[in-house]
Amino acid sequence: MSFSTFPGQNSIPPATFYNMQGLATWLNYNPIYKRYFINYPAQFPGLYPTSALSSPIISTTNYNIQKVPLAPQVMTLSQYESRKYREQLDTFIRVYTYNSNAFTKATPTSAPIYYSFSSYQEMMTYKASVSFVNKLYPFDAMAKGKDENLSTLGWIIPFPL
Repeated sequence: MSFSTFPGQNSIPPATFYNMQGLATWLNYNPIYKRYFINYPAQFPGLYPTSALSSPIISTTNYNIQKVPLAPQVMTLSQYESRKYREQLDTFIRVYTYNSNAFTKATPTSAPIYYSFSSYQEMMTYKASVSFVNKLYPFDAMAKGKDENLSTLGWIIPFPL
């Protein structure tokens, strides 16, 4: 299998991509990718296709999607929340790294062998981590987000969630 280099189209985000800052912060630092998230106003308010800007208050000449600031999904945490979320993120990254490697090493004749949980508790901890990470990094938007020309970014989440 051949994948493009991240953050290109149809690429796999590396494990180091995922952190407590979330996708909104990453997009603020990499604004050329904001155009792929115009169809997700709940997660990314303020990102609109220029064709939708028919209001006389907002003209297309004043609107630059790359300059729209996005707020992170998680802003203030207590010490307990911070520790809990850090543990969940670490769990997600551990499983993601394993599964990402398995996915990229798979061939047409050998399917990937994904992470095996050692206990029910570990699996439930991972499921909780996926829920938390999905708030920071909306997987659906990363995989299916389209720009105004219907070109998809198509980042690949390399295993079933």
